[in-house]
Amino acid sequence: MNESSKVEKLKIRISLPLIIWGMTNVLFSVIFYFFVAELLRGILLQAFFWGLIDGLIGLFTYLRKKAFNLEKIKKILLINTYLDVVYVIIGIVLILIGFNLFLTGNGYGIIIQGLFLFVVDLLHYRHIKKSLI
Repeated sequence: MNESSKVEKLKIRISLPLIIWGMTNVLFSVIFYFFVAELLRGILLQAFFWGLIDGLIGLFTYLRKKAFNLEKIKKILLINTYLDVVYVIIGIVLILIGFNLFLTGNGYGIIIQGLFLFVVDLLHYRHIKKSLI
């Protein structure tokens, strides 16, 4: 497999989960936001905004013409993995504060998004790290 096809496979591997996750989150949020209880509204609000951002990041990654610097991508993914843990902690804090069900739902929403990103970022980090050895 030549270098160009390796880069193309990596772009798809990184971008496709983000695009699918993002589109799914936005779609469910738009459809259900006005028909559910406050707790679920908080979750769906987070799903909408995180989904929008994840989808755009995935799309820009896929459409990117510039070559990937694997060392730089590996460092970014490692930093993102630590940030994902911070997101989960913030979600837990919001749940513990929990002034109302909407805020609690936002906490759960942040935890869901943070856990998804943690898994995706960690898997990509490990894959790139292994390919650089």
